[in-house]
Amino acid sequence: MGRKKESKPDAAVDKAVGRVAETAGSVTGDETLESEGRALGRTADRETYRVVAQPDGGWVVEEGKSGQISSVHRTKEEAVEDARGRARAHEPSQVLVYKKDGNVQAEHTYG
Repeated sequence: MGRKKESKPDAAVDKAVGRVAETAGSVTGDETLESEGRALGRTADRETYRVVAQPDGGWVVEEGKSGQISSVHRTKEEAVEDARGRARAHEPSQVLVYKKDGNVQAEHTYG
C-alpha cells in the first residue's frame, strides 16, 4: 500500500500557510511557530516524521499528516534514531523532534 500524494492545490495552500506561520513566528519571536511554519511550507514536497512524548511515558515516531504511529520507544534517543533512519530512507523528508512540553526542539531535513 503506497502513500497518497497530495494534489497540487493542497500543496500550494500548505506552502502559503507555512510562509505565513513562519513569518508570524519570526515577527513575534515565537521560535516554535516559526519552525512549524517552515516545516508546513515544505510538507508538500517532504514526508514528515515527528518524535513525540507519550503521556504515560515513552516516545513515538509519527508519520505524515495523519500522525500514524510508526514505532514506539522507551527513550527519546531511540525514537530520534529510528525517525532519522526512516527519513533518510524516504528522501525528501524531515524529522521534527518535540520536547515533552510540545515545543519543537530540533528539525532535521533530508534530500
